[in-house]
Parts: sequence; structure tokens; C-alpha cells
Amino acid sequence: MARTLTTARFIACAALLVSSSVSARQFRVAGYYPMWSKAHLPPSAIRFDVLTHIIHAVVWPNTDGTIASAETDADTALINTTHRAGREILLSFGGVGATPTTNFSVVLADPGLRQTFINNITARLLAYRYDGVDLDWEGPAGRADMANEVLFVQQLRSALQALEPQRLLTMAIPISGYSGQWHDYQSLEQYVDWFNTMEYDMHGSWSAIAGHNAPLYPGTDPASDPDRFSVDQSMQYLTVTRSIPAGKLVLGVPFYGKSFGTTSLYTPYTGEEDLAYRDIMALVQGGGWTCAWDSGSQVPFYTSAAAHSFVTLDDSASIALKCRYAAGSGLAGVMIWEITQDVIGDGQPLLDAIGVEVKKLTGLSADRTEARPPGFALGDCYPNPFNPSTTMTFVVPSEAHVRLALFDVLGREVMTIFDGRAAAGAHSVRLDASGLASGVYCYRLESGRFVAVKKLIVMR
Repeated sequence: MARTLTTARFIACAALLVSSSVSARQFRVAGYYPMWSKAHLPPSAIRFDVLTHIIHAVVWPNTDGTIASAETDADTALINTTHRAGREILLSFGGVGATPTTNFSVVLADPGLRQTFINNITARLLAYRYDGVDLDWEGPAGRADMANEVLFVQQLRSALQALEPQRLLTMAIPISGYSGQWHDYQSLEQYVDWFNTMEYDMHGSWSAIAGHNAPLYPGTDPASDPDRFSVDQSMQYLTVTRSIPAGKLVLGVPFYGKSFGTTSLYTPYTGEEDLAYRDIMALVQGGGWTCAWDSGSQVPFYTSAAAHSFVTLDDSASIALKCRYAAGSGLAGVMIWEITQDVIGDGQPLLDAIGVEVKKLTGLSADRTEARPPGFALGDCYPNPFNPSTTMTFVVPSEAHVRLALFDVLGREVMTIFDGRAAAGAHSVRLDASGLASGVYCYRLESGRFVAVKKLIVMR
């Protein structure tokens, strides 16, 4: 197995990112946190080292302008935890469903109801100390809805300004002309802080063939996928066709995938369902699955003849590519739907991938980069899960003997990754796991009295 040790700056930017004007302060990582998913990720476990904004989902208008909610009581623990971490939290209005869609249309069409709704929104922000509003009306369906949405957003912005100028107003938006035609982005853009682009569901139960959930680029064979949807294609639509400034767009990344009843990409299927990333990993760990990488679309997929199933998803590698795409395209950041779906044990491999890329955007000076580290530290490996190789990182405060080893879930040492003296600074180690079976492993760093352990997953 190839094992190499190199000293590296954790925060050295890739060439693509160096050319970008995006900084860590500007690059947002906004994560939707559904009210019904807190069992998977309690507020105390949210990774505020990566996330800059929490979008709390979801509430919606009743037909009388009052507010209905997916939970009985406001999650004050989530709000307080977010604020203690120095981050901002927005309340999301809307979501998928006939009731939110219909009620938005009814309330926004009536000036009195519209004002009542706005009054209730600002009252809720004040009562629970939300920092802003995210609008997710997935259903304007005509010119009247389009005009009423602009009036509503204009009046809501004025109300937020009066409440506190720093209050945020964002919008989740579609990525094609099918429903995007009913949003007047040219008028909305002046009132909205940023748009969360829903860069997923590019294939689903409505598609004639099984395809990728969120391809970065179209596939290499134009005849295979007649829709040809992709992140890149949708960004061209939003920035060029619809003239939205790139700096007001946040690229949505999914922490879920889809299972289709077929064994091949771009073929007819029977049955389709959404699956959280954690559920996909549990599924494929059972064996009998083949993992492949689509070099055209820049996303992975799994197939199983025994299960007669094709599974489309994003992994650490494809998520990292999307972060780089966002930064290189001058976008305002990335948005996640949703942040509980990649929780595996005590880890979040997809969020870790975003964290690695965001660290490359910190813009710290060379002097600060070379400063003596305050202590030993063992970093997350990337990608994780992986096949066949991954890179581990660790920090040494002064020259010392260190040992990095890999163990199986029974605590048996599988291999020594590195054993020797390391200079002060940040180091990276490449692990080639070609000879290892699929499963969960632990890697442990030891030096003197310092011991740190983290998990990794090998996928086949």
C-alpha cells in the first residue's frame, strides 16, 4: 500500500480558488434544518465550524394570514445555540406541498391579508429572535402570482428594514424556466440578500429515464439524457438568461440521493424514492453494489443487479467539486438540503468535505500560516467515505515522534500509516486502502501523552 508523508499548508488555495475574489467572510454555507429531523442531529451537535447560516424549516401561511408550523413549539434551543456560536438563523416560509402553495397564492393576492401576514412574520422574528426570513414558495403559477410575489417581497423588505436593517431576506428558487418563468428576478433582486438555488431533483419520478439527482455538468452522451439538466446549465440560465448577479446566488447541494428501479443510468425504470445519504451508505454497506464515477457529470452512482436498483447521490468528492465551482464562478456560497442527512455515527462526511473546501477560502496571510501551531491536532480525512484512497491531516506543535495507525472496529491494528519524527507544522498523509475490505475503521494519532482517534469508511 502506498503511504506518503508531505508537509502542507492546510489553507493553501487551489489555483481555481486563488483567482476568485470570494473570501471566507463572503462565502456562505447555509444549511436547512427541518423541524422534523432534529432526532438525527440535535442543536448541540450542529457543526458551526462549517455552517455560517441555519435556515429553520418550515412554516407557512394560513389563508387568514396567520402562520402554521411543522412543530408545536418554537425550537428555542436551536435559536440560542446558533446565536451562541456567533451564527445567524433564518425562518423558512413555504416548502413543497399543496397547502403552502395554495395559501401563498391566496394571501399574497389580497392587500389586507398580505399585510397581516407580514405583521405576523415580523412579530415571530421578534418573539423568537430569528435573524431573517427565507421564502420558499414553490408554486407561483401565473402572471398574477408573479406580480403579487414582487409586491409581497418589497413590502416585507420594508418591514424588515423598519424592524432592524440587518435582518436578512433570502429566497429558495427553481433552476429552470419551467417554474422559474413565474419569478420576476429582475424586480426581486433589489430586495433579496441572496437566492438559494435548488440544484437537485434534476431527475425523479417525473422523468422518463433514471438519471443523476444533481449532476455538475451534462453527461458525455447527449442522446442518452434528453433533458441535459445540470448545475452548470442552470447557472447559465440564472445568470445569463435571467440576469441574476452571480454574487447573489448560493449553490444548493443535496445531502440525499434517489433510488430508481433499474440497473443502468439513463434507462426506463419502475419506482423511485428519495434516500438520505446516511441511508444510502447503510444500503451499500450490505454488499452487492458497484460504485462508479460519471466523468462527464462529475458525480458518483451505485448499481445492483440483485436489488435491481440504480442509486444517484453526491459524495465527498462531488460535493468538493461543487464548492470549487461555486467559488470559481463568483457565487455567494453553498446551501445544503438538508444538514441532518449525512449524519453517520458521530461524523458528517459531506459536511466535512465542504469544511475542507471552505478552509481554502480563509485568505489567511503567509505569516499566520507559518505560525507555530498551538498543539497537536488530528484532522478529518478527505474524502470520507472513500475508495480507494484518502488523505489524513495532523498538526505537530514542535518536532516530535508521531505514530499514525489504522484499526478495525474490533480495535485490532490493521496497519501503520506513519511512524517517525515530524517537523513542527501541518502534515498530510495519503492512505491507499486498496487491500482493505469495505467497512468502518478508526485512525489514531499518538505522540507522547497525546492520543486522538477519528473514524473513516472504506467503500467498495
